[in-house]
Amino acid sequence: MFRDFSKCLLVDQSIWRKIFAIKWLQGARKLFWSLAALALVFDQLTKWLLWSHPAEGHSPVVLIPNVLRIIPHPGNPGGALGLPGSPMLYAVAALVVLPFIGYLFLTTPAGEWRGHAGLGLIGGGAVGNLIDRLSLGVVRDFIDLHWAETFHWPTFNVADAAICFGVALVLWQFLLTGRPEEEAGAANSD
Repeated sequence: MFRDFSKCLLVDQSIWRKIFAIKWLQGARKLFWSLAALALVFDQLTKWLLWSHPAEGHSPVVLIPNVLRIIPHPGNPGGALGLPGSPMLYAVAALVVLPFIGYLFLTTPAGEWRGHAGLGLIGGGAVGNLIDRLSLGVVRDFIDLHWAETFHWPTFNVADAAICFGVALVLWQFLLTGRPEEEAGAANSD
């Protein structure tokens, strides 16, 4: 019996195809995984580069004069855009949002690239900030967008930017282009 079972696992690949045919890598779902991984890796890499060399990494670096600079600060214990609150509250919020993103991932038709791209960016960004919150108790922000020292957008990081772009893509998909079922039906008729 054991030999039949191992033969089935090693030779009959149709079982594995059935297991992994759960719509995880079909169509635009590949984009979800790619962008989630890219957002997470780029977020953690930029934070690691800035905070691994504290002597060099904590002085401002001007990228565009009077507009954009890199200014790592000790950490943001609150939420996005400087919202107050407990770091653990935001960690719990991320842990609640991530399964919801998984649900949307599985229920969004495979051809809807904007929805999957947006969900991937939101998921990757949420995990990036969650890693900071759980390991450090704060989120490391470093991108300072300002206008000639008169206007300052709250300091943010790559994960925050990924979440914002992701929300924009999801809104574009689900609010501006119509119902997902209509697009899926139109795509299938082509």
